[in-house]
Amino acid sequence: MSIDFRKNAKVLTAVHKFAKPKERTHSNPYVVDGYELHARPELADRLKNLMACSTPGARLEFAFGIPMLCTSTGRVFATAGGTHSLSLFLPEEENWGEPNPEYGEPWRQGYAWTKGRPHTPDDEEQLISLLRRAYASATKMDGPAQSSG
Repeated sequence: MSIDFRKNAKVLTAVHKFAKPKERTHSNPYVVDGYELHARPELADRLKNLMACSTPGARLEFAFGIPMLCTSTGRVFATAGGTHSLSLFLPEEENWGEPNPEYGEPWRQGYAWTKGRPHTPDDEEQLISLLRRAYASATKMDGPAQSSG
C-alpha cells in the first residue's frame, strides 16, 4: 500500500509547493525520502499513534516531507504539518477546525492537541472519532468493492 497520486492530486500538488529536497546528514536527520520533514517529529509520532488507536487498516506514508495517513487503496485521509496542525478528510457536516483552502473540500484543518487548556481524555476520544470519520469518508470515495484488503 502506498499513496495513490491520481486519487490525491490536489493534496499532493498543495504539499509539493512547500517541498524542500534535502540530503539526510548527521547534522540534519529530519529528512524523509529526500525531502525535509515539514512536521515536528513529535507531530509525526502523534499522527502515527492516533492511527494505531483509530484506524488499524491505515498506513503512515510521507510525501514531499509531509506525514500522511492513507487507506488500503492509497487515498490520503489525514496529514500533519508544522508544530501542531492536522488536516482531515471529513464529511461536509463535520465542523471541526477550519476549512483547509489549500487541499479544498472536504478537508478541514485543526490542532493535534487542545490549545489554551490541558488536553483531556475526552479531547483525545473526540480526535480519535474524527480520524475514524475521516478514514470512513476516504474509504467511501473508492466504493465498497475497493475498500477491503
